[in-house]
Amino acid sequence: MSGSKQHFIPQSLLKGFGVKRGKSTFVVAYTHDRGIFTPATDGIAAERHFYSELGVEGGDETLDDRITEHETPLATMLSKLRSLRDGARVDPGEAAAFVTHLAIRNDHFRKAITSAGARMMDLVADRFGAADSCRALLGIDNDHPQGLFAEQLKEAFDQYRPLIDMLGMDRETFDRWAFGRAKSSFATIHKEISGSISGAVMAISEALPGTAADAQRRALNEDLVPTKRVEALSALGWRVTHPSEPLILPDCVAVGFDRNGKGLPLMMIDREDLYSIVLPIASDRLLVGMVDETAKLTGDLNETMACCSWDFYVARDRTDEFEKLRGALRSLIAPYIDQIVDGAADGALRDLNS
Repeated sequence: MSGSKQHFIPQSLLKGFGVKRGKSTFVVAYTHDRGIFTPATDGIAAERHFYSELGVEGGDETLDDRITEHETPLATMLSKLRSLRDGARVDPGEAAAFVTHLAIRNDHFRKAITSAGARMMDLVADRFGAADSCRALLGIDNDHPQGLFAEQLKEAFDQYRPLIDMLGMDRETFDRWAFGRAKSSFATIHKEISGSISGAVMAISEALPGTAADAQRRALNEDLVPTKRVEALSALGWRVTHPSEPLILPDCVAVGFDRNGKGLPLMMIDREDLYSIVLPIASDRLLVGMVDETAKLTGDLNETMACCSWDFYVARDRTDEFEKLRGALRSLIAPYIDQIVDGAADGALRDLNS
């Protein structure tokens, strides 16, 4: 049975980036908020009850029980990969399953979802909190109700039709009257809207980490190694390489690249844009999947992997070069999330007002 401290990056992978001292293996953790420190592998990339609460002996198998059981064949595959010569090919199905599981089980996935949700809530609060933007969203300055406002007036007319008929108003008259009242009473309406939205945004924001965790748990409970993702990644050509420079391990574990060499965490890159994947399996070993096996990997891998990391990356040693990379943490992934959310929000608001 598994324990309460549950690793979202397996210790078998972490140990490839550490130094053994006695019975423990230690890595250097370069973090966004906690500086640089040297934990044993049992003290990094783990959280109490990350996947599930402890099971009851004789009860149903928990999610963490299933993941712990899966780590035995995972460690066997990892050992096999690390033993391969430089440039050796890897079975596409085995490599795809290995990468897929590691990519979907880690905390980076949760943090990205939470960050995207928080950005969306900030936009909602900003758009409705400021009087000018709220007027624009509701179309208060238009000649007649449009978009969201028009839909709300239609619902109100249908709901209160008997009372409106008693007042002798048809639909056009009611819309004109209600819209006029909204224009003249906007200051009061906005105060009520912004207050209620502020409370709702706060409640949703506080619930986001739990919502993201539940979403990941549901996905993992459904399948620890999703078949469709494995099939897609099996189309790549896979091999192991032995880089001359030591590698870091990002907290997203695997990074995907498009044809132009732009990298993103594997879980966030569009499958249609995916051209290559890298997953460090040790400080001197790299698992690579590519559409074109003759192509060369792009740029500085360590820098890209640091940019894609959210909370931390680990390495075997503490060096000046690795320390400088700390400044790159979140520098790629955070703006990317903001860009995607802002674009989606703008599109949704245009639809509401069309």
